[in-house]
Amino acid sequence: MNAERFTDLAAQMMRSALDSWRGGNRLFAVLHAGMGSEFCLKAVLCHHDPLLISAHGDRALRFHTLGFGGEKGVKPLEQARTIGMAEAFKDAEVVMQGRMPVIIDAFTPVMEARNGIAHLAHHNPGTAEQVVSTALQVAEAVRKELDVSADDFWRGYARTFRDLSKVAAMPAMPNVGLEQAAEGLAQTEATQAARAAMGAAKSAAATAAEAVTRIPLWGDAPGSDKAARHVLSVAHRAVVSASLHTTAMRAQRAAADLLKSYGYPLVDMGSQVSASDAVAVKTLVARNVEAAFRGALPSELEFTLSEPSSDVVWRPRPYETAGYGTYLWRWEPCPACPAWGDMYGYLERDVCIVEECNAGVYCGEHDEGPPTIAHAQVFACPVCCLVLDAEGELEAAYMELATAYEG
Repeated sequence: MNAERFTDLAAQMMRSALDSWRGGNRLFAVLHAGMGSEFCLKAVLCHHDPLLISAHGDRALRFHTLGFGGEKGVKPLEQARTIGMAEAFKDAEVVMQGRMPVIIDAFTPVMEARNGIAHLAHHNPGTAEQVVSTALQVAEAVRKELDVSADDFWRGYARTFRDLSKVAAMPAMPNVGLEQAAEGLAQTEATQAARAAMGAAKSAAATAAEAVTRIPLWGDAPGSDKAARHVLSVAHRAVVSASLHTTAMRAQRAAADLLKSYGYPLVDMGSQVSASDAVAVKTLVARNVEAAFRGALPSELEFTLSEPSSDVVWRPRPYETAGYGTYLWRWEPCPACPAWGDMYGYLERDVCIVEECNAGVYCGEHDEGPPTIAHAQVFACPVCCLVLDAEGELEAAYMELATAYEG
């Protein structure tokens, strides 16, 4: 991730916040404003040095940024850990040298609102305007700091974003009912996730204890400290990961069913739900479930979710050589939880650059290389199980593959 990417994400999230405010969806507006603020802060830090967003103890982002990504012992980029929102704000204050428009006390409601939505699927309607307004101030200051055009950053809201009453007055199709239903679903799924976490904790203890007595590893005796530690770790992570996966997948199916009940994605059948609304609902539910599950785990099991469980959760990697008809894959930060998810797409032949060529596609004679177009198809997070599987959803979540792909 670089400053440009964070800036793009920040701009798009802030516009989504304004879209939601315009439509009367205060919960979604606060959710997007909080996410946009975090992207803004990390954008300005990355502008100076990407290492500024690396969390203490991170061994992925730091070494990849310095060009040592392929060295032995360096964790893959998907395991990168970045600093939290509060630390990002304090560091951004430093690099902006007095140009941050608010202090940490004024910015705290933005962080609290986002955390409230993440853990409780709830926000205080009375503070929504304050939260969004503060987030807009920070975003505008960062935009100026990065010398990004106001028209490029705010687009259709360039003249109105400072005044939320003007934004609300712009014509839009409100969907407050969906917001309320999504909030209720997220709260219900959070309760189930907390119960699942407590059940996983009990199962982990019993499973690990039995595994230590039965499974020798690497030639070590079953009762040796080395074998015991490794088996305990894998057993704990397997049980906890499986429990979270089951809970999160059920929650995502419930979110999809909720959207379907509002007519999504059949827009031509009278649905008033946009792809952006669908992403907001799915993200809200996934974020709430992951946060509730993590919060209910005993402290001794917190490590089980600190890194992607690649040794206990299958994740496909069959995309070493890209060719026509094959899939493309890359890591993408999950918009709902701290993990990195998998985004998949495919290659399509483009037409030959020579108009007179009758081949219709790349003929191999006139082009220097095969002209190709990459299409994004689906994003899947292995932790919170957020799935975005429609072209409009990926576009609304600002996930796309390069339009021209060189294999």
